[in-house]
This record gives sequence, structure tokens and C-alpha cells, in this order.
Amino acid sequence: MKKILVVVVALASMNAFATRARVNALGNSPHLMDTQTVYSNPADMMMMGDFVTMESGTTASGAQNANAEGMVTRSMGDSKYALSLGHESANASIWGLRANTTTGGATAVTGFANTKSQQNPVELSYGMKSSDMSWAATLAYSNYNDKAAVEKESSAGLRAGVRMGALDAKLGLGLVNTYENATDGKFTGTMGVSAGAGYSMDNLYLSGAISMAGFKTENTLSVEQRKFDNTEIKVSAVSSHKKDGNEFFYGAGLTNSTTKIALTALTADVKVTSLVMPITMGLEVDASSWLTLRGSITQNTLINSSKKETTPVAGLTDFEFGPAANSTIASVGAGLKFNKLTLDGSLTDLSGSGAGQTLNGNNLLGQVGMTYMF
Repeated sequence: MKKILVVVVALASMNAFATRARVNALGNSPHLMDTQTVYSNPADMMMMGDFVTMESGTTASGAQNANAEGMVTRSMGDSKYALSLGHESANASIWGLRANTTTGGATAVTGFANTKSQQNPVELSYGMKSSDMSWAATLAYSNYNDKAAVEKESSAGLRAGVRMGALDAKLGLGLVNTYENATDGKFTGTMGVSAGAGYSMDNLYLSGAISMAGFKTENTLSVEQRKFDNTEIKVSAVSSHKKDGNEFFYGAGLTNSTTKIALTALTADVKVTSLVMPITMGLEVDASSWLTLRGSITQNTLINSSKKETTPVAGLTDFEFGPAANSTIASVGAGLKFNKLTLDGSLTDLSGSGAGQTLNGNNLLGQVGMTYMF
């Protein structure tokens, strides 16, 4: 057990102390441990020293990982506290579904195209370390009420995580998720649930996760308009190879997603299913004592299918792809190190099939994050 723990701590020391820009540049690989992964597994903050991190972003953005945010952690003996401001919590607002008007090619929330995401969200975390086990929990909350325009939103979520030797596990619960205005009506989210676990052995990291979320919408007369339910299951394996402070990794996963939309007002149901196998490879290199360069490329290959069906319109198939369209994503970034301060940047317009996939001055340092280790 001690030998395994040494390996895990070594991995943590090489992967921690950076930002969202670093995680995105490395393709959001599931084996990474970083200040950003604390938002997924709170116990990760127990595997690194105290830090303060700040991320650039658009204040008005409702998209996950696109807004400005910051976090500070402080230790007190074997326990640790953390405060986060501005983070769009996936567990509090059902994985960002409130802000999306389309999902899987089907309109998800008619009349709610301008719903507000979380407003000035705040998160409080607490964790403890005992022997070779660390655990932590996070409470996320946001509340907004425009009394003049009769518009309000409220969300709350709970996350918990544990790390013990080579094993890690996490759980997320979306406790409250509501939005309403005087024109469109009311949006009410179900209790979203996410859970995952991972295991490290030598250079291989195996992980699996499941998430379930949903919501319903009502018009101003409290008549239900539609229901939405989504279930996603992921498994993955990543092989990481490190030498002289540099890392090369590659891995593959399998993601199955099922979305069901009951169009109550239109007496029609929509079902969207997909099965993809993302393959990722990435590289992080210390170009000098003060500069780190990193990049990754991800592609859904071999298995890449999706299908949308509408009923009861004679079992209408709206679309079916197998394999689907181009999905290659390139991500590039860099980190500047000044003693205990790290400044990370990544390039924009490199993500998704519709992106330019080009490097130019307009995209340079499109996302910036700064971390200071106490």
C-alpha cells in the first residue's frame, strides 16, 4: 500500500498546481489532477499545498468552463478549507443544461432561450486527511431575484470525494435548480446525480463515471410544456509515461449517452442516443525552468454513432450517423513559472469540428489562469 501511495503522490506532484487552461490544453484527460479537478473531486485539494487560483472568462457566459472564477484553499492541521467564487457548478445547475436551448439536435427548452445560468455562484469546501485516506465535500449555491422584471434563479449542489492510495471516488448531487420569468414560465430541474471512480496501477489509470439529470418546463399558466432526461455513462483507460519532468500520455474511452425529451404540449417524444469512442494523446514538456509547453489531440474514431428518433410520428428517424462527422480537436497551451507563481494560457478556436483549428494572434492566450502556491 505504501508503494502505491508513493506512486499516486508522485503523479499528483507532477500534475497539480495549474489551471483550467492547462487541463483544457491536455484534452481534459481523466488521469489529470489539478486545481481545476477540485471542482470534480473535492478530495484533490488534499493532495496539494495551499493555493489561490484565478481564471479569466466571460462574466455573462452560461457555458461550462467559460466564465471568470477563482479559488483559495488554506490548511489547518489535518483539515483544509476552500472558498470558490464564480464557478459554474455542473452539479448545481444540472451540467449546464439550463443554459442550453438545443440538445442532440432537438429543441430542449422552447421559450427559454435566454434563461440565466448561475448568478455569482459561491462554493465552500472542507476536507480532512487521515493516514493514507483523504476526503472532502463541497456545497455550491447561487441565488438571483429581479423583483422588477419578475425573474429569478436558484441553485444548490453538493459534491463529495475521497482518495485512498491508488483509488479515488466522487459523488455529485444537484439539490436545487430553478429558473422562472414572467414571460416564459418556470424551469425546474430534477435532482441531478453524478458518480465516478478511478484506479491507478503503474502507468495506467482506469476510470468510470455515470451522470443522470433532467428538468421540466411550465408556461405562465403552470401547464407542463416538456420534460427532459439525460443519462451518460463513461469508461476510459489512460497510459501515462513520464521522464525528466516531461509527460506523454494516450488513452481511449467509451461514452454512451441517451437523451429523452417529452414534448407534452406538442404530443411528441424525442430520443437521441450516441455511442462514441474518444481517443486522446497529449504531451507536456518543460522547455526550460520557467516555461512549460503542452498540447493534445482528441478524436472520436472507430465507434462514433448517433441517432435521433421522433414519436409518435410513425417512428420518424430525424438523423442517424455512423460514423458521425469530423470530431478532431486540437488543444495547445503554455505555462510560465515564476517561483511559486504559475501563469497558464491556452489557444482559442481550436475546439470542435466548427473551429478554425488555426494559430494566430487573435487566439493567443484566449484563456488565461494564474495560480500561486503558498
